[in-house]
Amino acid sequence: MIEPIETEVVIVGGGPVGLTLAHELGSRGVACELVEPRPEAGQGSPRCKQINPRSMEIFRRLGVAGAIRDNARLPFGWSDTAVFCASLTGHRIERFDGIFGLSDIQRDELAEPAQWCGQNRVEEALRGCLDRRPTVSARWGWTVDGLRQDADGVTAEAVDAGGERRLISGRYLVGADGGRSVVRRELGIRLSGQTHEVRNVQAVFSAPGLSQAHPHGPAVQYWVVNPEVNGLMGPLDTEGTWWAIIIGAPEDPTAAWVERALHTMIGAAHPLEVRLLDPWTSRMLVADRYRQGRCFLAGDAAHLNPPWGGFGANTGIGDAVDLGWKLAADLRGWAGPGLLDGYETERRPMAVRAIAEAANNMRVLTGELARPALDDDTEEGGQARLKAAELVRRTKSSETYTLGFVLGATYAGSPLVVADDGPAPESRTSVYRPSGAPGGRLPHVWLGRDRSLYDELGPGFTLVEVAAEAADARWESAARERGVPFTRHHLHRPDLTGLYGAHYLLVRPDQHIAWRGDDPSPDAGAILDRARGAS
Repeated sequence: MIEPIETEVVIVGGGPVGLTLAHELGSRGVACELVEPRPEAGQGSPRCKQINPRSMEIFRRLGVAGAIRDNARLPFGWSDTAVFCASLTGHRIERFDGIFGLSDIQRDELAEPAQWCGQNRVEEALRGCLDRRPTVSARWGWTVDGLRQDADGVTAEAVDAGGERRLISGRYLVGADGGRSVVRRELGIRLSGQTHEVRNVQAVFSAPGLSQAHPHGPAVQYWVVNPEVNGLMGPLDTEGTWWAIIIGAPEDPTAAWVERALHTMIGAAHPLEVRLLDPWTSRMLVADRYRQGRCFLAGDAAHLNPPWGGFGANTGIGDAVDLGWKLAADLRGWAGPGLLDGYETERRPMAVRAIAEAANNMRVLTGELARPALDDDTEEGGQARLKAAELVRRTKSSETYTLGFVLGATYAGSPLVVADDGPAPESRTSVYRPSGAPGGRLPHVWLGRDRSLYDELGPGFTLVEVAAEAADARWESAARERGVPFTRHHLHRPDLTGLYGAHYLLVRPDQHIAWRGDDPSPDAGAILDRARGAS
């Protein structure tokens, strides 16, 4: 019998979520075994393509944002445009610029802009950086097919790359193994929600010269509004590899049907070669619970999001960060008994909100936007395009301008947050209103050309002193008594008290605000106890 592998956390699944969790835990010195059946990244269809600004901020903190940008096949800042057109080579209906926070122009509210990058390229970058995490061991080509747990730990039953059965034991286990999660099945946790009846297919195809064959200029998305074939498409790189989502596909589309659909979307018989086909339907499902004993679910194992708006993988990356710092706190002995339960309390409502946003975006797709004569060179065609453009602006703006949802996400109401009655501006989907209210993401400011306030935050809790007066030294004493990693950052920016709504902020390891106040001598121990789940 081969000796079991002993670790602190077993991570099942090495997609973007499992890899982010491995980096999060590894950055905190936690021992992990990452188990992933695929020997290499890059296999399969890249459903996720947009890494939003919040995820890129997370990757900046983990020191891997540059690696992701370097591995993206569309350069940083290549385009921040979506075009709606009758066909790729036909008439333009509408154009949205500045979408998704993709611009490479520095702006105050972002520590990192978004990056357009296929999921496979993200995985390659995150895999390539794992050697920076000496406490993380990756088991590529291994498959988990069972687990058992007791009061002290969890044991995963796995088959290694050579076909040998292995046991991996840890204090905790996280299932980040996708929509068909083995971990979720083993735990007996159900998904609740609904599945959309429309079938779709994503095609990845090679079409050299296609970017030069249309009149619309660089864009990350081309929404094709066509009465015959509907969907959207865009480049995956600058060498002629493209993706397309064909909405309303047959159950088993033939190669000939897909090629005809792509040529209709392009509006010309441009030479192309289909490389991958990925049939799918939109699913709006959330796990009934995120935790059972010492096992947790994250990413698609916990929630399945429609792609409209690009929230799915990014929500999972947020799961990994929220769970990661809490697991590390528990394993290092400074978590209270309620901290790990706070993972579901905070992240499950976030998934519900993301799915609701995506479902709202799905109410109007390209089929609902289509009109007769859209591609005609006639007065009737011009009028049809004007009417379609008005409908596009009215129904699709919130799908492409999402910073209010992405940056304005809050854990207000969490038992790990000290609520107050101070100013709390609320963001809307497309309108971000920075807020220092507890539960929200710390509003970002630049402290220099390339120096972010986020770069000054410590790995544990950080007391940000916004104004001139230093807070009481009992903060350090309270943190030391509890074993809580604590950093003090003296910002000395009284001009920012209006932005943050207070003179002092306690910021969590995930850059969310746990408490704010104007008293330089509050009960620091009680505040820390609340934030670490001990009260």
